[in-house]
Amino acid sequence: MKQILQYFGLTPDNRDPLITPSLRLFYPLDDQLAAFVRAGAISLTDAATSAEQIRFFQQRRADRHHVKVSELIASTHGPVTIRIGNCSAIDTPSRAFLQLAAAVAGWTVTYTEEPTGAVPASPSAAETRLLDAVHERRIRAEADLVWRSAFEYVNVGDAWTGVNLGRRLAAVEPSARVWNLLALSFAMLNESENAQFYYDKWAADGDDVDEIRALYGKSMLYARHHPDGLRDLDECARILDSAYAIIQRLDPATRAEDTMVFDEVFNRNGYALVLYRRGEVDEALALLENGIGRLTQTGEKVAIHRSVLIYNLAQCHKQLGRIDDAIATYQRLLDVDPFMPEYHLESAKCLAAADRYDEAVAACRTAIDLDRTLPVAWTLLGLYLGESEHFADAAAAYERAAALDPAHRPVRIDAAYYWILAEEVEKASAALDSVPTDRLADSEFERYASLLAEVHLRRGDDELAVETLTSALKRLPDSTTLRENRAVLAPA
Repeated sequence: MKQILQYFGLTPDNRDPLITPSLRLFYPLDDQLAAFVRAGAISLTDAATSAEQIRFFQQRRADRHHVKVSELIASTHGPVTIRIGNCSAIDTPSRAFLQLAAAVAGWTVTYTEEPTGAVPASPSAAETRLLDAVHERRIRAEADLVWRSAFEYVNVGDAWTGVNLGRRLAAVEPSARVWNLLALSFAMLNESENAQFYYDKWAADGDDVDEIRALYGKSMLYARHHPDGLRDLDECARILDSAYAIIQRLDPATRAEDTMVFDEVFNRNGYALVLYRRGEVDEALALLENGIGRLTQTGEKVAIHRSVLIYNLAQCHKQLGRIDDAIATYQRLLDVDPFMPEYHLESAKCLAAADRYDEAVAACRTAIDLDRTLPVAWTLLGLYLGESEHFADAAAAYERAAALDPAHRPVRIDAAYYWILAEEVEKASAALDSVPTDRLADSEFERYASLLAEVHLRRGDDELAVETLTSALKRLPDSTTLRENRAVLAPA
């Protein structure tokens, strides 16, 4: 990736605020770039240092920056053709970047085992120092530097490097802080079983505070991150209560410190999730309100994290069907952190549930202004524009969602549906032509076939419309929808 970026002049010296947050993913050790990005950051998450961060995103964050960089290069320099030599040795994040650049930004990428003769990327002074530090004869003496650097990579969303550096450290320093690094990095990569292994080691080898934090991380694996079959809400609750018992045994002075108040509040926030999932939503609400009140009384660096609890509070109101309360709570949340696009999207869902579609559309547009690379923002925008009968705009929004997430096939079908309603039959046909039908679930295929028949019908080709439905019934012989649609066109 760095060879490509440097070829196109995208270095840490760049000071374009539209692209510098994305460049941090590739240059996390550049202190001046980090300071520039944090000074201009609008989201609390993007402004947080590695020591202050509580949200750790991997795939979504990396994808966002990969899209922004690859689209900028394509728009600035025109069609991009990249040939990758020695391709079997390519690193995982570079491969992920190139796959998105090809799928979303239209790059042409070819791979070969032959060397290409490209000029290697030039490491910075900080990168050179880190490369020297991880040498097996130096890493023990440079462990602090390697550990701090690893968390800088994790902070920007590069858990791949976090794992690699953590493994190097573990060989010379099997300590709680290294297990912390590896647990978090593996969790970010969705390797939850590896993450649990290191959460257990972190809890076993650390002090009380380490154990409290490691148990919280482990509990969230059972609540959210483990694959189906390993998730266990009761085990999540048991782990949280074990950690809470340790908190209660701490001396009063330690327990009163802001950082420990934070740990205690978030432990109970985790338990509120358990209550929410069990249907005990009012009890969850009480825990969250208490936690928000306690965080509000701490210093600002801790108090800002009440946004997470306010978000959960809004979700509880929504679950209880208190849509007006949920909308009001999302507004309260946006007063704390107005620059998190996902918060605007959640607010949009509640506004739409209250039939306030114009406001829902506005909320989606605000989210897109904050981050134009989120496929879900474009999908929701398309949905609410469609409900507002702005059919062409709805279809265009779904097309953008499909471009950002080519593997999500149903959005192309949604685009076709709204192109039909907008009486843009050829655009509907083009959208359907791009759908790989062999990969569709049955319900998706049923909708696809019905829309394709509608396209043929609107072109005046009734016979081909009937043939389309007849062919689809061979795959889905029990489909009532397909059978009824064919009966309308070809009565027995």
